[in-house]
Amino acid sequence: MLTIFIDESGTLPDSKDKFVVICGVGVEKTKEAENIFSRIRTSLRQRKVKVQEVKFYYAGQNTKRQFLSGVVSANFKIFTLVVDKKGRKIADTPENFAILVADLINEINLWYKVKKMNLVLDRHFYRKVDEDRFNKTLKIKVDKELKYQAKHIDSRHNFLVNIADMVAGAVLWKYHGRDLQFYNLIKENIIIEKIVSWPEIRRKSLLQNKKLT
Repeated sequence: MLTIFIDESGTLPDSKDKFVVICGVGVEKTKEAENIFSRIRTSLRQRKVKVQEVKFYYAGQNTKRQFLSGVVSANFKIFTLVVDKKGRKIADTPENFAILVADLINEINLWYKVKKMNLVLDRHFYRKVDEDRFNKTLKIKVDKELKYQAKHIDSRHNFLVNIADMVAGAVLWKYHGRDLQFYNLIKENIIIEKIVSWPEIRRKSLLQNKKLT
């Protein structure tokens, strides 16, 4: 079954972050994703580099290039929602985060046109009550015809979700005007790069809520 790994780069409540990127990477054979990490770990061992996790903001230039080249070689499909915060501090609530993730999932589903998919999200909320609130909002916002299973995982225990972290970081650097080389590596695999403003997506969500009441 199709698996979508989901992670974000940038922070909602920090007004210094002008953009937040929500990224989904479509993987049909998880073994191919495992192979990328295996090659990276081998390369790091050979260079005697010790890292706890392969994450964009911790990885060196060579590791970023090698990892993202692996994503391209595996032909993984990349989907991104780029949120222009318009200088706002956005409360990092389960509901707000679910609104953004749901919008991306709906875009992904329009492209894949599948009836079922697995969603694997890097754990954003650590209290069960917050995770439940996120799941409740996600269920309301995602297209009702899509059957999905959402898992919230700690990337320290399931490293595969970091594939979305690496891609999200590369895309965010583009919008922050930083090094474009990593975005350019993956741009041919980007199926959707949707740019929305927070006021726009929030307004859309409120209108949807009214229709449901």
